[in-house]
Parts: sequence; C-alpha cells; structure tokens
Amino acid sequence: MNLILIAPPAAGKGTMASMLNKKFNLVCISAGELLRGVDPETEIGKMIRDIQSRRELVSDEITNKLMKERLMKDDIKNGFILDGYPRHMPQVDAVNQMCEELNLKIDYAVLLNVDYDTALKRTIGRQICPKCKQTYNRLTGVNAPKVENMCNDCNVELVTRNDDNEETFNIGYNAYLKNCAPVIEYYRNKGILIELDASKDPEYTFNQLMDKIGSNND
Repeated sequence: MNLILIAPPAAGKGTMASMLNKKFNLVCISAGELLRGVDPETEIGKMIRDIQSRRELVSDEITNKLMKERLMKDDIKNGFILDGYPRHMPQVDAVNQMCEELNLKIDYAVLLNVDYDTALKRTIGRQICPKCKQTYNRLTGVNAPKVENMCNDCNVELVTRNDDNEETFNIGYNAYLKNCAPVIEYYRNKGILIELDASKDPEYTFNQLMDKIGSNND
C-alpha cells in the first residue's frame, strides 16, 4: 500500500505516518527529511542549506531528484508514505512520472482536515521537554503538563520552538490553502482521496482511516 499524506500545519501528519508505519510497516518518506539528510559538505547540500537559511523553498528540480532516488531503494517494496510531497501540481506530475518509470502506484491520498483555530492552538501552544523531547500543549486541553511549563517526567522547564508562532503558522497555512487545493481536487477526481477529521485525538483519526480503507477494499 502506497499513500500520500496531505494536511495543513499541525494536522498530525507525523503522528499518522508513525501509526501507519507501526501497523503496516510502511516506510515514511518526508520531503523535509530528505533535504535535511543531504550531506552539507556536498555541492547540492551547500545549495540546500543556503536556500533554507533564506527561508525559501528548495526547487522542485532538486526535491524531485531526491524523491526519485529514494523511491528506487529496496525498502519501499512493502509500501510507503509520502509526507509533505507532492505539495503542488507540478510535483503531482513528477510523482506520476516517477510511478510510471519505477512501476509504482499511489493507492490513496489521505487528507487530514483540521480547522484553522485548532491548528493554530496546536502550533502556538506546543511545548517540548528539552531533555526527553516529550511534547505537550498548553492551549488545546490535550496533553497539558500536570505542572504548568514543566515536564511530567523530567521535572525540567518546557521550551517553545522559535517557529511556533502565529506569523510563521499563517505563512505555512496560507501556502497550504493556495497550493494544495488543486492537488486535493486532482486526487478526489481520481477517486483515491480519503478525507479524515483530524481535529480530535490521533486514535480517532486513525480509526477513521482503517474503516475507510477497509470499506474501499470490500
């Protein structure tokens, strides 16, 4: 089974990918991790770091090249999840070309729907333990620390990522709305889009997916 995960910021793509990996042993392929994984001492690595340091998007040419190389590895034979890719229609075309050349097929595009306010609270309320990396949230009412601003296990003060702010969130959210709308419509028209309510806990969202995959295969 090969899947694409489509979602706005803070919808829970990473959690969903992890749950799918655990149940089906699917390899999660994140475009962001592919870019970060390039040796910074190489020419392409230096180019990527320079682009990212300016908070710009790496070109499709580079991203598509890395993605195709990743999809040529043997560990994807049991299935894979594309996380954060394709993010717009030119990348959809690239995925289609890769699948044709590598004899692969996308079975489902999974859309995680979450409203703006919930996604914003998940982002700006997020707190992380610097020691054990456990994640908490002070705004959503889910997984709040027992003692304000303190890790439940390590008893150390929680920290907030620099980019977990409303301005950065809005940039990512608006880019998602603009770029992913035609991607969503494309996969809907192909009949392989699965839409999920991702506004509740991850188990609820995952169970929705299991039900829909099951019904689609009946």
